[in-house]
Amino acid sequence: MSDLHFETPENVSVNFSPAGLGTRYVAWFVDQIFVWLLTIGLLFVLICAGASFHGVRDLVSGLDDGDSEAVMIFVGIIMLVWGLGSFVYFGLCEFFMRGQTPGKRMSNIRVIKTDGFSLDAPSILVRNVFRVLDHIPILWIVPVLSVRSQRTGDMIAGTVVVSDEQQELSAVRTELAERSALESEFRFAPTALPQLNDVDLQGVEQLLERWNSLPEQQREQLLATMVEALTRKLKIESPESTQRLRFLEDLLAAELRRQQRGLG
Repeated sequence: MSDLHFETPENVSVNFSPAGLGTRYVAWFVDQIFVWLLTIGLLFVLICAGASFHGVRDLVSGLDDGDSEAVMIFVGIIMLVWGLGSFVYFGLCEFFMRGQTPGKRMSNIRVIKTDGFSLDAPSILVRNVFRVLDHIPILWIVPVLSVRSQRTGDMIAGTVVVSDEQQELSAVRTELAERSALESEFRFAPTALPQLNDVDLQGVEQLLERWNSLPEQQREQLLATMVEALTRKLKIESPESTQRLRFLEDLLAAELRRQQRGLG
């Protein structure tokens, strides 16, 4: 399974490893537990809300009598509610949890776009619309044959599931993860950090990690380009040239603290 290679506009190379099928299955199994709990809850609400309607009472009576037509209707309702619950669960989770669901987070994987950017609403909509299609048994072979372990919905939506686990804890990450917010010279609004995607953040980390090994002219050029691009995306004022390195350190430290709080 080949790694995915992306390059930031600042010429910093970023790599992602496609998630294995076993890991994806574990994540899917955990999420299905939540989906079925949601389905059961929705069915309970629907039955309670419709208890006063003759049609609902007749359906329940038919189930008690073993009426095959009533059973088929009830199974159809269950599948409809399950399908809607699955669509809502995966769609909302991936949108608000930046490409993750509870199952994916437990398995340290997430969904990104094949160009390296974080998921957007259209991509989430397309991949989850085709989730129903991907339950057809003959299509189960698609992720097995895919180089990136993509299901049909991923291919159409232009998304891929990647490993979110740090293969090796970098010295920069170790140092900045322990930095208190009180030590920061730059502060970021709660709505600012989610504007950055995984390529942005990994590009910052790799630049800081390689800082001492880069020629001075190259690192200053990379630093200026990266800070300018990030401040433009965050819609904040660019720091003084002497503060650019500290800006990146505080930015990454703030993101690490946000992840530790379970908000990203």
